[in-house]
Amino acid sequence: MKKFILSAVLIMTWVFTYAQPSNGAVIQKIKERYSGGKTPVIKIGKTSSTKEFKRGKWHYYYWHHYTVTAKAKKNNTAIKQGGAVVYEKVGNRYIFSSYATGETKLSGMKNPDKTKVLKYLNAHLKEFFISTYASILLEKPQISIVPGTKYKWKAAEGCVSFMTKVIYKRKVSYTQVETAEHFFETCLFRNPLPDDNAAWNRVLADEIEGKKRIISKKSYSSREINAMKSLQEIEEENQASAAIKNLPYVVDAPVFKSDKQLFYYIHDKLMANPPQEAKAHLYKVLAKSSFQSGSILKNYVQDWVDKLINNLKSYQYTFCQYPKVKDEQLGMIYFYNKDKSRFVRMTAEEESGTWQLTVIEYFPANQSEINRLWKTVGNCAEKPDLEVKTKMTYKIGDIVDVHYSNGDFAAEIKKKDTNFDNRYYITFLDNSRSQWMNDDQFSPSKAKRIDKKMGSIQQTEVKKETSFKIGDHVGVKTRSGIMNGRIIKRSGSKALIKWDKPGYQDMWASISNLIKI
Repeated sequence: MKKFILSAVLIMTWVFTYAQPSNGAVIQKIKERYSGGKTPVIKIGKTSSTKEFKRGKWHYYYWHHYTVTAKAKKNNTAIKQGGAVVYEKVGNRYIFSSYATGETKLSGMKNPDKTKVLKYLNAHLKEFFISTYASILLEKPQISIVPGTKYKWKAAEGCVSFMTKVIYKRKVSYTQVETAEHFFETCLFRNPLPDDNAAWNRVLADEIEGKKRIISKKSYSSREINAMKSLQEIEEENQASAAIKNLPYVVDAPVFKSDKQLFYYIHDKLMANPPQEAKAHLYKVLAKSSFQSGSILKNYVQDWVDKLINNLKSYQYTFCQYPKVKDEQLGMIYFYNKDKSRFVRMTAEEESGTWQLTVIEYFPANQSEINRLWKTVGNCAEKPDLEVKTKMTYKIGDIVDVHYSNGDFAAEIKKKDTNFDNRYYITFLDNSRSQWMNDDQFSPSKAKRIDKKMGSIQQTEVKKETSFKIGDHVGVKTRSGIMNGRIIKRSGSKALIKWDKPGYQDMWASISNLIKI
């Protein structure tokens, strides 16, 4: 019978000559311990004496060991527990000190159903491989119960233990995958343990050192290793995908022609929706760089998404529908809150023909700020103009209409500035002058085009030249405004104008600058 020790300090065996407690007294103490339940069968065992030095003096103890056995009513199982009643010598008497409890065993138990055990283990791999789950590769581990294993029913722990053999692949370095055979002492738990109909509810597996057998090792590139999915990565991916599927349905985001369109779009969705709908809109516009694998967000992205959604009411109460802008540059914007005491920063990047969100940096307001701001109008901005103007590109030889306050005048592009993409050297078609101009001052001409024939450039009128004839009274677009006159001569795309006002010399004008009056 196992001896029991009360303290980690030095204990020495000691034989006493004083009268020791009788078996009857010991049995009475055992019955007191098990009072309240059915009295078990008691078997008195060996005795022993010890002494222990503590608190500056020696203490002498008498141990009376025993075993108790309690049989179940419904089957032939029995719980057998070892223990001891411990007495301490005080003067010339022995005073009860404590109980010591030893190993508890179950006897008469049927071996568990092998098929059910393996089914449970395969369904709880994360619990089984608690320390190596993150490195075991996708191929499902092959778990088997070692033939001839002895099932040990541990009543105190509430489990049955047995040996299992598992073969699996795992990453052992940045470039190597190992296939090996492992052995585990496995414990399956259920409550109550003796009840064969109770379901298993927990597993604990300890790998036995020294019994591992390596079957093979294979080297890969670091890229190939990174592409291999572990059991944990697959589980996390499935959980992330399920979480996204469980979000409320929201419409897909439009194609954003500018970063500002994205920023104001997501701000509007955050202001107008409850948390889960707002989160669904966020997922629709997150950049691919936000995800570490499939649907799994990178940790820092998950952090800011959670922070924003968990504090969405604070956001909605403290920002304007159209907030004032603290600062902006390509791919980033800062929105002020209502009183400019806080701001939110959004960043984005171009991706697949649209703009996608990368970060929302948000510092939630405290309750006093929320109470102060949520019903106030705030320092808000007007609705922004988010239309993206089409960027025109021009080449040498293009005909453009140059816009002045007194009209449009056709010109030909002669040169392009090599330092500035939007700057061109133009010559007016009436040869009045040439100059450098930015492209926001002109647009493609609707009146002229250039034809290349016989190696020379010829101007062709798009309008019907017959729309103006000699004798027509016309208005002429000039740099001083519209001046009236009469056509007295035509030559190709030009007309000689005699002005209505005396004192002005007759002048040739381009047909494109004439209007009928």
